[in-house]
Amino acid sequence: MHRLKIGGRLNLVSLAALTGLVVVLALSLLRLDTVMRDDIADRTRKTVETAHSVLVHYQKLESAGAMPRADAQAAALAAIRAMRYGKDEYFWVNDMQPRMVMHPMNPALEGKDVGNNTDADGIYMFREMVKVVQAGGEGFVNYSWDKPGANGAQPKISYVKGFAPWGWMIGSGVYVDEIRAAVMKAAYVLGLAVLAVILAVGSLNWFLSRSISRPVVALTQRMRTLAEGDTGSAIPGLDRRDEVGEMAAALGVFRDAAVAKAAAEAEKAQADAEQQFVVTVVSDRLASLSDGDLTAAISEEFPPAYAALKGNYNTAVGNLRDMMTALANSADAIRTGSGEIAQASEDLARRTEANAASLEETSAALSQMEERLRSTAAAAVHTAGQANEAIAIVGSGRATADEAVGAMGRVSESAQGIDSVIEGLDKIAFQTRVLAMNAAVEAGRAGEAGRGFAVVADLVSALAMRSEEEAKRAREQLTATQSDIVMAVDAVQKVDGALANISGSVEEVHKLVATMASDNQAQSATISEITTAVGAMDQSTQQNAAMVEETSAAARNLAGEVEALSERSSRFRTGAAVAARPRLAASASVAAPRPAPRPLPMAQGSAAVDVFADQDWSSF
Repeated sequence: MHRLKIGGRLNLVSLAALTGLVVVLALSLLRLDTVMRDDIADRTRKTVETAHSVLVHYQKLESAGAMPRADAQAAALAAIRAMRYGKDEYFWVNDMQPRMVMHPMNPALEGKDVGNNTDADGIYMFREMVKVVQAGGEGFVNYSWDKPGANGAQPKISYVKGFAPWGWMIGSGVYVDEIRAAVMKAAYVLGLAVLAVILAVGSLNWFLSRSISRPVVALTQRMRTLAEGDTGSAIPGLDRRDEVGEMAAALGVFRDAAVAKAAAEAEKAQADAEQQFVVTVVSDRLASLSDGDLTAAISEEFPPAYAALKGNYNTAVGNLRDMMTALANSADAIRTGSGEIAQASEDLARRTEANAASLEETSAALSQMEERLRSTAAAAVHTAGQANEAIAIVGSGRATADEAVGAMGRVSESAQGIDSVIEGLDKIAFQTRVLAMNAAVEAGRAGEAGRGFAVVADLVSALAMRSEEEAKRAREQLTATQSDIVMAVDAVQKVDGALANISGSVEEVHKLVATMASDNQAQSATISEITTAVGAMDQSTQQNAAMVEETSAAARNLAGEVEALSERSSRFRTGAAVAARPRLAASASVAAPRPAPRPLPMAQGSAAVDVFADQDWSSF
C-alpha cells in the first residue's frame, strides 16, 4: 500500500466503493429471489390447506352417516378436481403406496402406481412426498415437472399434506420460472443504475486525482533539488491554503534546516572521527567476545566523552568471565548428579514395573481362587439341600415301612379270623353230610315214598363233601398266605432298619457338607478382602511406576539441558579457569564416596538455563 501514489490510492478507494456496490447488488438480488420463493411457498401451503379442508368436510359427513365413504370420496375428488388458483395451478391426490388417486391435468395417471416416476433430475418425487408426510404429516418437496407451453421441465415448489382417515395426501405445486425472470429484470434495472454510478464516481475520481497529484508532483521535484543541495530555488505552492500549502511551508523549513546543517557538518566531522575510533575498537573487542574470548578487555585511550563506555565494558567483561567460570563448574556438578538421579530412577522404574506385574498376576490368581471357592461353597450348599431332601425321603420311607408292617399284622389277624370261619364251615359241612346220611337212611325206610328224599339226601351229601374239600383248600391257601405275610413283615422290618442307617449316614453327611459350605464362605470372604488389598497395592504400584517414569524423564531432560549448557559455556575462554575445569571433573569422577548434590528445583533450573542460553551477548 505504501508504494501506491495518491492517484492510485484514490482509484483504490473508488474501486472498493464500486466493489461494495456490486456486492450489495448481488446480495439484493439473492434476497429478492429468496423472498419471492418464500412468498410462493407460503401461498402454496395456504392453498393446499384450503383444499385439505374440503377432504375434512366430506370426511365429517361420512363420520356423521350422511354419506357413504365412496360417495364422500367421489364428491371430495370432484370438488378438488375443479379447484384452480393463480393462472393454471391445480391440486392432485395420491395415496401412500404411492398410487395416483386424482390428477386433473393428466387423468391417465389415475389409479396407477407413480412410485417409480422421476423428474428431469432423476428424483422420485412421489416417494419423497410419502417420506415427508410420514415424517411430519406435511411439508415441501422441490422437483422439476413439464410445464404446458414451455420447453422441457421447469423447477416447481410443491406442498403436500396427509389426510390420515382415508390414507391420502393432497398436494399442489407452483412453477418458479417466473421468479427467475423477475430477478433477471430487477438485475437489469439495478445494473444500469450501478453502471451510471460507476461512471459518475470514475469522473469525480479522475478530477480529484488531477487536482491533488499535480501540485504534489511539483513539490516532489522541488524536494529532489533541495536534497541535491539547491537551497536558492523558489518553493511552489506557498500561497495555497490547503494541505499542499502546508507541505510547501514544511519544505521551506527543511530548506532552512539544510542551510543550518551545512554549517554544523564541519563541527560534526570531528565528533564523527572520535566516534569512528571508539566504534572500531569496541567492534574489535566485541568480535573477540563473540568468539568466546572473555579476556578481550579495552586497553586503548578513549576520548573523555567515551571514557565511561570503556570502563563499563571492561567491568562487564570481567563479571561475565567470572560468571561463566562458575557456571561451567556448576554445570559439571549438575551433570554428574542428574546422571546418577536418572540412572537410579530408571532402576527404580524397572523394579516398580516388575512389582506391578507380579501384583497384577497375584491379583488375577486370587480372583480365580475366590471364584473357585464361591463355586465350591455354592456346590456345598446345594449338596446340603440334597442331603436334607434325602433325609426327608428316608423318613417318608420309614413311615411307609411302618405302615406296611401294621398292614401286614392286620392281614395276619384277618387270616386267623378266616381260619376260624373255614373251620366253622368244615364243621357245618360235616354235620350236613351226617344229616344227609340220616336222611338217606330214613328215606330208605320209607320205601317208595321216600325215594325223592333219598335223591335230595345224596345231593346234599355230595355238596357237603365238596364244601369240606373247598374248606380244606382254603385252609391250605390261607396257611401259605400267612407264611408269606410273616416273611414280608420280616423284609419290611429289615428295610426299615436299613433306612434308619441311611438316615443316620445322610445326617452325618449333611453336617459335614454344612461345615464345608460355612468354611468355604469364610475363605471366599477372606480371599475377597485379600484381592481388594492386592488390587489397591497394584494400583498404587502402577502410580508409583508412572511417577518414577516422570522423575526419570525429568532427570534425563535436566541432563540434556546441562549438557547443552556445558557445550555453550565451553565456547568461552576465561584464562586460568579453563585449565582448572577438567581437573575438577576428573577429581570428581574418582572421589568415593561422592556427597549427594544439593537438590535444585528442576522447573526453575531449566528456565534459568533457557534464559541464559537465549541472552543476547552481543550487547556487551
